[in-house]
Amino acid sequence: NYIMEGNDFIFTIGVQGDRWGGQCCAEFGIQPKGIDDFGGNKLDFKKLKYYQCEFRTRFHSKNGSDQWWHYSDDAEKNIQIANQIYDYVSAKVIPVINLFNRDEFILDRIELADLNDLYKCLPQKLAGLSVMTTDIRFAWSMTRVYEKRNLTKAKEFAKYGLSKLNVTDTFLGKPDFERVLSLNNEE
Repeated sequence: NYIMEGNDFIFTIGVQGDRWGGQCCAEFGIQPKGIDDFGGNKLDFKKLKYYQCEFRTRFHSKNGSDQWWHYSDDAEKNIQIANQIYDYVSAKVIPVINLFNRDEFILDRIELADLNDLYKCLPQKLAGLSVMTTDIRFAWSMTRVYEKRNLTKAKEFAKYGLSKLNVTDTFLGKPDFERVLSLNNEE
C-alpha cells in the first residue's frame, strides 16, 4: 500500500490479490482530510488503505472493465506486470493526484444534479476519476467536506441524502445529514 499526503487529500494505491490466486488488480483511493473518521472511528491517515477512502476506484482496462493482471512463478512475467501497473499509475493516477493537489476546491466542480448520474458526471469533472460509491454515500462525503466551509452547500447535499433514505434506513451517514440540517447557517 502506497500513501501520499497532500495539503487537502490523502492518496493511496494498493494491489489486491484475487481470493482464488493467480491474478491481481490495483486500486486508487482519495481521502479528503476533512473526513477524518468513519462511523465514529478515527482514521489513521498514516496507515490508510485504499479501501478506506471515500473516493476509490479500481484500475480499468481500455474497454472499461476492471483490469486484472495474471501473475505466475515466472519472475520476468511478474516484472512486466509490475511495469504495466507502474505505467497505468503514471498515465492515469498521477494526473488525478496533480489535479487534486493543485486545486484545493476541486470538489466545488461537483453539483447536486451530478449525483443523479454519478458515474457519467464525476469522471467528466475529475480528470477521468470514476469512483466506487453510491449517490447517497457521495452526498454524505460532500456534506462532510462542506459542513465547515460552506454550510449552505453542505445542507443541499444532506437534504439530497436524506431524501433517498427511508425512516428505517440505518445508513451510517444519516445522523450527519440530520445534524448538518439542524445547524444554523450563522454558526
